Amino acid sequence: MKVTGFGYSVIGGRETNQDSFLVDNENKLYAVADGVGGGLRGEEASKMAVEGLQKKYRPGELLKPVVVQLAEEVLQEALESCNGQALMGTTLTAVQVTDNLAHLCHVGDSRAYLFDGSAIQQLTEDHEFYDEESQGAVLASYLGLDTRVHSLTVLEDSREVKAGQALLLCSDGLYKQMSEMQLVSTLRQGLQEPQKVLEKLCLEASKTEYSDNITIVLILFENE
Repeated sequence: MKVTGFGYSVIGGRETNQDSFLVDNENKLYAVADGVGGGLRGEEASKMAVEGLQKKYRPGELLKPVVVQLAEEVLQEALESCNGQALMGTTLTAVQVTDNLAHLCHVGDSRAYLFDGSAIQQLTEDHEFYDEESQGAVLASYLGLDTRVHSLTVLEDSREVKAGQALLLCSDGLYKQMSEMQLVSTLRQGLQEPQKVLEKLCLEASKTEYSDNITIVLILFENE
């Protein structure tokens, strides 16, 4: 089965883009990372995550040990660069494809969806909780979390994939600024031109006032 990934990212209405993505078609390794909002050096944290994943991952290995190691490295960098405080972090949603299996590893609230040509299925669970003080959702797990205070939660899963399907990895700027109906409709109409469909999705999502960074990786599965 032929596996091909495509990626695209836009800054939206923000001053900087704190998202990063990885498309490594040679190793069939893909990821989206989103620097934690409100934290320091989110751009550096997300870049550490995707660059570290590509550097440290070895074909045939599991993703989770690499992700846990990256979480420790981001925390260490935060403690060293933020006056001993854990104020730097990033989400990470990563996929590695072997034969007809997609191996998924996920921390935070970036998401992975499976698209079968007509509908999407969310494969990840957002690691967050409702905070009374801020009256909103707060991340419960991310790379850079101070594990002396809270334990790191990592989702690990494997899914069978078939030709004609696609995986979509995205930062929360996509699904919080575009309805699922819009997302599915755009994928249905434009999957023949994957790079263009990513650009269109990012453009539509960024039209929201005060829009967040938007980053998408699309992985297509086709017959050889």
